[in-house]
Amino acid sequence: MSYQNAIWDFDGTLYDTYPVMMTALSQVYRDHQVAVDQSHLYQAIKQTSIKRELQMLAQQTNVSFEQLDREYHELEHQLQQTPQPYPGAAAILKQISAHGQNFLLTHRDDAAEKFLAAHGLADYFTEIVTSQSGFARKPAPDSLNDLCDRYQLDKTKTVMIGDRALDIEAGINAHVATAYFDVDRLPIMVQPTITITQLSALGKYFLN
Repeated sequence: MSYQNAIWDFDGTLYDTYPVMMTALSQVYRDHQVAVDQSHLYQAIKQTSIKRELQMLAQQTNVSFEQLDREYHELEHQLQQTPQPYPGAAAILKQISAHGQNFLLTHRDDAAEKFLAAHGLADYFTEIVTSQSGFARKPAPDSLNDLCDRYQLDKTKTVMIGDRALDIEAGINAHVATAYFDVDRLPIMVQPTITITQLSALGKYFLN
């Protein structure tokens, strides 16, 4: 099967932002006197979400989720200054854009576009959908369906690419193909169309 369009996740898929995210999240735990098992926490946020872990921390500490979420995002924003794209990101984005379209779905604000522009990658995207767009968070398919509708994307030729179960679930819910970037070789409970461990492996699925 050859695909034409790609809908990308940002964190942990295009860019290796998790080291700084872990630093910020661990600091929030320490600030509220909660011990952190780094390995367990990393697997937890990859297999579920940072939001879920902060909700659980709120229950442990009797501090509101809203406050913890604010503390985390302020710290992560301060620390996340020069994230790097994963090897092969530029090449596959260029390959896809030559005959199809790239889209980005991210829970970040417009900082994602700034990071992409810093590496000359922003122009490969037809549209970047951020948290400011107001769509329900993944695994809700709303943002994917909106892109498919507005750009008349053939869902049989479109792939949602991400590094977490939430991304794959969103793709399944939108009835598009899915590619799981299993960079950490962590099992997930949903079945993607494609599993890769490096972005360059996507090349053979976008031959024209």
